[in-house]
Amino acid sequence: ALRGSQTTKNLSMASIPEPRPSIHAKIGDKSKSRASGIKVRRYVRRTPGGGGLVAKILRFAKSQWFILAVFTSIFLAKMNPSFGIKGGPLKPEVTVKYIGVGLIFFMSGLSLKTEELAAAAMNVKVHATIQGFSLLVTPLMICVLAGFLETSFLPLMGVEAGGDVLSLLMGIKVLSCLPPPVSTGLILTKATEGNEAAAIFNGTIGAFLGVIMTPLLVMKVTGGSADVPIASIFSKLFVTVVLPLAVGQVTKHSSIISSSTLTKIPFSTLRSVILLMIIYTTFCSTFMKELQITGAFFLGLVAILLMQQICNMCLVRAICQSQKMPRADTVAAMFCAVHKSLTLGMPIAGIVFEGDPKLAIITIPLLVYHPMQILLGSLLVPTLRKWVANDIVLPTTLKDVADGHSK
Repeated sequence: ALRGSQTTKNLSMASIPEPRPSIHAKIGDKSKSRASGIKVRRYVRRTPGGGGLVAKILRFAKSQWFILAVFTSIFLAKMNPSFGIKGGPLKPEVTVKYIGVGLIFFMSGLSLKTEELAAAAMNVKVHATIQGFSLLVTPLMICVLAGFLETSFLPLMGVEAGGDVLSLLMGIKVLSCLPPPVSTGLILTKATEGNEAAAIFNGTIGAFLGVIMTPLLVMKVTGGSADVPIASIFSKLFVTVVLPLAVGQVTKHSSIISSSTLTKIPFSTLRSVILLMIIYTTFCSTFMKELQITGAFFLGLVAILLMQQICNMCLVRAICQSQKMPRADTVAAMFCAVHKSLTLGMPIAGIVFEGDPKLAIITIPLLVYHPMQILLGSLLVPTLRKWVANDIVLPTTLKDVADGHSK
C-alpha cells in the first residue's frame, strides 16, 4: 500500500510541468539566458496602420491616386479652362484627339495577342449585347419615356410647347441614338482588367455602324434630315483607330521591341494619364460654354442623366449575367453599351438642327453626359476591378473539364 501511494504521488508530481523561463526575458540579462540555455529572440510588434496621420494620408493617396487625380483635373479645368479648349495652348484637337487616342490603340496593339483579337471577333454574344443595347434598346426606351413626358406629364405641369424643357428632351433623344465612344470605353475596360479585345472590337465596329445608323435614328426621332460627311468620319476613324492598332500588332510580332522590354512598359499607367488628359480637356470645354438654362433645370438634367447611366449599367449587367458571361466581358459591355460618343454626336446635332435657335439647349445633354460618363466610370474602376478579380469561371461542358484537367 505504501509503495502504491508513493507511485501515485510520483505520477501526480510528473504531470505538473516545470516552470519555464519567460520568453520575454530581458535581452541585456545574458548570463541568465546563457546559463539556462535559452535563446532569446527579439520580437518587434508592428501596429497596423501606424506611422501617424501623415503616413495614413500618404498611403490613402497612393492607393487612390487615380480618383484623386480625376478631381484634381476637374479643379484645374475649372481654374483655367482656356488652357485645354480647342485652339488653346494644349491643342487637344491634336494632342488628345490624334496623339492620345492613337497611343491608346497603339499600346493595345502592342499588348494584345493576335489570337485574342481573333477570339474577340468571334464573340457574337458580347457584340450583339453591346451594339443592340446601344443602338436599339436605349433609343427605344428613351423615346418611349420622352413621348410619355411630352404628351402626358409635362402638359399637366403647365410646360409650354417649344420651351426649354422640350428642347432638353429632344437633346436626350439625340443622345440616346449615339454609338459608343472609341477611346474611353477601352481605357476604363482595361483599367478594370476587363475584356480589352472585346472593347476594342466593339468600339471600332460601333463607330463605323454609328456613322450610318446614328443619322438615320436621329432623323427618325426628330423628323429632320441630314447629310453626314461619311467619308471624312471614316478617314478619321482609320487614322486614329485602325492604323495605330495595326502598327502596334506589326511592332509586337517584329524584332523592333523585345518581349522583355514590353513587359517593362507601364501600359496601365500610360492609359490612366491619357484618360486624365481626356477628362481635363473635356471639362475645360464644358466650363467654357455658357449654359442657357436655369440652375434648377441644369440640376434636374444632371440627376436624370446620372440615373439613366446607373440604370443602364445595371440593366446591361443583368443582361450579361442572364447569358452567363464572364465578368471581364460584362465590364466591357457595361462601359461600351452605355457610353455615348460626343465626337459623332455634336456634328450630327449641328447638321440636323442647323439654324434652330434652340440648338445650344439641345446640345446641353450631350455636353453634360460626356464628362459624367468618364467621371462615373473612373469612380467605379476600383470596385469593378475587384469584382472582375474575384470571378471564378466554372466549366460548363465535359470538354471544358477535360481541358482544364489536362492543363
